[in-house]
Amino acid sequence: MSEEDWAAPAAHGIFSPRLLPLLLALAILLAYALSLRGGFLNYDDDWLTRDNPVFGQPGALRTVWTDLSAESRHQLGAEYLPVRDTLVWLELGLFGPSAFALRAVSLLLYIGAALLLRAYLHRAIADRAVAETSAWLFALHPVHAESVAWLAGQKDLVALLLVAAALLVYARGRQLWAVPLLLLVAMFGKAVAVAAPLLLLLHDFLLSRRPRWPIVGASLAATVLALLVHLRVGRVVGMMATFPGGSRATALTTMGPVWLRYLAESFVPVGLSVHHDVPTRAASDPLAWLAYLVLLLLAVAALWAARRGQRLWLWALGWFALPLLPTSQVLAPLQNLMADRYLLLAVLGPCVVVAALAARAPRPVAAGLALLAAALTFGRALAFSDSVSLWEDATARSPRWGQGWYQLGMALREGHPTDAEAAFRRALAVEPAAESGRRAGNNLSALLAGQGRLPEAQAVLRATVERFPDDPRALNNLAEITARLGQEVEARRLYDRLVTRFPDYAPGVRNYRLRYGDFTSPAPPDSPPSPGPPPAR
Repeated sequence: MSEEDWAAPAAHGIFSPRLLPLLLALAILLAYALSLRGGFLNYDDDWLTRDNPVFGQPGALRTVWTDLSAESRHQLGAEYLPVRDTLVWLELGLFGPSAFALRAVSLLLYIGAALLLRAYLHRAIADRAVAETSAWLFALHPVHAESVAWLAGQKDLVALLLVAAALLVYARGRQLWAVPLLLLVAMFGKAVAVAAPLLLLLHDFLLSRRPRWPIVGASLAATVLALLVHLRVGRVVGMMATFPGGSRATALTTMGPVWLRYLAESFVPVGLSVHHDVPTRAASDPLAWLAYLVLLLLAVAALWAARRGQRLWLWALGWFALPLLPTSQVLAPLQNLMADRYLLLAVLGPCVVVAALAARAPRPVAAGLALLAAALTFGRALAFSDSVSLWEDATARSPRWGQGWYQLGMALREGHPTDAEAAFRRALAVEPAAESGRRAGNNLSALLAGQGRLPEAQAVLRATVERFPDDPRALNNLAEITARLGQEVEARRLYDRLVTRFPDYAPGVRNYRLRYGDFTSPAPPDSPPSPGPPPAR
C-alpha cells in the first residue's frame, strides 16, 4: 500500500497526503508556541549562551574547534561539541542575545528533525499507518520539551537532525558516503549520538537484509574517533564521574530501575522533570535485578515474535535500548544518573509499539493518542517558559533537592524577595552541606543584608562558614557584615583569617585593604572602618 493509499482514508478525505508533513509541522509549532515567549533560563542558558565570553572574542571559532584547554572547555560547558557551539556563535552573530530568536531556531531544528525522521520511518516500516502514527507520537512526545524549549538543549536537536538525516540517506541507499559523515558531525553536536551507527544495523535487521558493511564500518570508525576525543576532553575538564556506589557492579544495579523508569516515562509521560531522584542500589538489592528480569522478559518476547517473522517488536526494543547505552553509567559514569533528554532517540521504540497497537484499533484511537501527546507537550513546554516556572515544577517533583530550591531562589530574588528568601531557606533546610547549601547561604545573606537585616545575614553566614570553612566568599561576606554591625574586633579577626588562609582571593584582599590598608601592616586601633563594598555573591 502506498502512503497516499493509507493517508487519504485515515484522514477521512479531508486532507491531501502531501499535507501531512505540513500538518505535523503545524502541530509541533502549536504545541511549543507559548514556550517561545520565554527568556534565558537560569539553567545554563545564561552562562553557556548569552554571557559566554568565548562567542564574543576574536577567533571564537578557532577556540571552539581547536582549543582543548580546561579553561576554554569549561567555558563551553565542559564538553567538546564544536557543532553545537558553532551554531550558537552564528545565532548570536545574526540575532544578538535574543532568547526568542534562539528558541525559534531550536523549534525549527526540531521540526526539521521530526520531518526527516517521519520520512525515514516510511522507508523502514512497511505498514504506512504504523509509520505515520509513530512519527506523530514521537514528534509530539512531551519528553522532548526539555530539548526543544531549553536553549542549552540545542545540542540534542542538532544531533537528532543529523542522525535522522543519516538514517534517511541509509534507507534510500543513495549517496551513502554521507552517512558516516553525518553521524560524525552529530557526535560532535551531542556525545550520546555515538550509539547511532548501531541503528543502521537495526534498520537492516528490520528489512531482513545484509548490512552495508563498508558504511557501517566507516560509521563505527567515526564513533571510535569521537569517543577518543570526548574521553580526552572529559579527563581534561574532570567531568568523568565515579561509578554510582563506587563500582561498575553497583552502577549496573543502580541503573536497572532507571531503565524501567525510562520505559514507563516513554509510555506514560507524566513524571517528567529536569531532576530525578535516583537512589544508589547495592548489588544485593532485589529490586535492581527484578528490573532487569522485566527487561529480559521483554527481550525474550520480542525474540520469540521475531522468530515468527514479526521483527518490528525486537526492532522497537532495540531502538529503546541502544541509544541509552552511552548514558547507562556502566560504560562510562556520568554526572546525571537520569535525565528526560537521554530519551531523545530511545523514545521512538515505545512510540512504534504504541502505534502498532493503535493500528489494530479504530482509526480515531491514533488521532486521539497524538492529540493527548500534544496536550501533554503543551503543558510540559510551559514549564520551560521562564525560570520560575521551571524550578517550581522541579521542586514540586523533587522537594528534597536543594539545588532546585536554590535555583528557584535565584529566579525569584529580583522581583519577589520574600519568596526568594523562603526558597533559599528551603535549600538550606533540605541539603545544608551540599554545594547548593553553600550558594544558598551566600545569596540569602546578601538578600537579607540588602533589606537591612544585618544580624540575620550574619547568623546565616556564620552557619555557612562553619559548614564550609574552605569557602573564602562566605568568610569574606561574614567579615563585611560583622564590620557593618560595628563589631570591629571580630571583623578584624575574620579579615585576618581571610587573608591568611586565602591570600589569592582578590575580593577579600581588596576589602581588607579598603578597611585596614596593606594586610602586612595592622591598622591603627582607633581608626574607624570604611563602609566597604557590599558582600560578594
